[in-house]
Amino acid sequence: MIAVKKRHWLWNLVIGFTVLVCLGAFVLHYKNWIKEEEGGVVLFSGFYVSEIRYGALESLQMVPRIPEMERKSGFSVWGVEKGIFRDTLSGVEGIRVYVDELKYPKILIEQKEYPPIYLNFKDSLRTAVFFERLKGKMDESSED
Repeated sequence: MIAVKKRHWLWNLVIGFTVLVCLGAFVLHYKNWIKEEEGGVVLFSGFYVSEIRYGALESLQMVPRIPEMERKSGFSVWGVEKGIFRDTLSGVEGIRVYVDELKYPKILIEQKEYPPIYLNFKDSLRTAVFFERLKGKMDESSED
C-alpha cells in the first residue's frame, strides 16, 4: 500500500494565492477598457494606461497591421498584443500597443508630444465606432 503524504496548509495557501493573482491579471488584461473623462478618454488594459486628449490629437488612421517593433514590456498571446514597444526603424520609444485581435484593423492614434498608440477591440464594429467617435472629436477640437 502506498502511503499518502498530506501537504502542509502553507503550500495550499501559496497555491491558492498564486491562482487568484493569475486570474486577476487575466481579467485586467483580457480586453481594453475605456473610461470617459472631460476632454478625452483614458485607455487601459491591466498595467498599461494611456490618456487620449481630444485637443492633442494630430492624426487618426485605420491600419491593417502594426509595424515590426521591439517589445520593451508586454506580452503576445494568440491574437493579442499589448505593451510598450520601440520602433527599430525610426527609433521612436514608448509606442503603446493595445491590440485585442491582430487580424482586425487597428486605429493608429498620434498625439502632439506623445508616442503613437495602436488600438483595436475584439469586436471590429466597436473599433470602427470608436474610430469615428475619435475622428469627430478631433474635428470638433480643430474647429475651436
